[in-house]
Amino acid sequence: MDQCRTPLRFTRSIHWIRRSSPRTRGCGRWGWPRPTLSSCPSPRPGRCRSAPTPSSIRMLRPCPRATWWERDRPGRCRCASIAPPATTDEPLPVLLYFHGGGFALNSIDTHDRLHRLLALRSGAAVLAVAYSKAPEHRFPHQNEEALAALRWIARHGADYGLDSARIAVGGDSAGANLALGVALAARAPGEPRVSFALLFYGMFAHDFHTLSHKRYGDGRYGLTTARMRWYWERYLGGVEPTRDPRAAPLLADLRGLPPVLLLAAGLDCLRDDSVRLAERLAAADVPYALSVYDSLPHSFAVLTRLVEAADGAVTRAALAVRDALAVRDALAVRPLP
Repeated sequence: MDQCRTPLRFTRSIHWIRRSSPRTRGCGRWGWPRPTLSSCPSPRPGRCRSAPTPSSIRMLRPCPRATWWERDRPGRCRCASIAPPATTDEPLPVLLYFHGGGFALNSIDTHDRLHRLLALRSGAAVLAVAYSKAPEHRFPHQNEEALAALRWIARHGADYGLDSARIAVGGDSAGANLALGVALAARAPGEPRVSFALLFYGMFAHDFHTLSHKRYGDGRYGLTTARMRWYWERYLGGVEPTRDPRAAPLLADLRGLPPVLLLAAGLDCLRDDSVRLAERLAAADVPYALSVYDSLPHSFAVLTRLVEAADGAVTRAALAVRDALAVRDALAVRPLP
């Protein structure tokens, strides 16, 4: 049975998730719930004595617990694996995930909740990679670590109850760059097969002149064009990205990639990186789906406790992983009502 049959339904599909959608209706420009002034009592005008009450900012239910255990180091980096509650003795499919942070910031701890949600809602084990950070370690060090993690799953995954025949790669921002690089490298003969790629608002090109950079690069919604230049400079260390597609995978030959799900933020200077990648995937005849969340900023995948639209996007991503890897255990998936 073709494990990638279901994602083919999304071939060349593009979805723009507007603010008028049910998950973002009643929210502010970022998708945040709008607080009411009456919920913020103050002894003096303009000064808040306490935080808004739960009636104005509704926190979503906390993430259920998942099993966490440390693994051997694949290559030179540290990895940890999160598995959904076990309901079967069969090996679990794997989502190899790379966190975002411009290659210089964040960790598997900052993305712990996201890892757990993906594991619980997809039914797959999530192997989170703590790759080395720039500028102490520059390109292509992180790419080599990412590929080493994929090879480690193929060689040792069975020892830990992982199914090395069902592997997906995923990541957000800089991690999406690494995940796409792994999927590209996996096409080579002798490399482990990758069945699916999950890419949140990735940085795929060293290009600061796109329309989204011009519209949103001033920092109104968090990420700035200046900050992106800073990340790229520390990551590349003088390497010309146009000469090596591992640095800017948008420039790579994309033919032969597995199905790809792109989840982009509408209020993000990197939005057009995902849009342009979708265009190139279409030209290469690669099955893909692109969803642009019009009211969400960069890094929305780690805002699931505050923004319901972000939580819905993560659920969509997890269900796509479940379908791509043919996960049988539907009990581990808890989609939003």
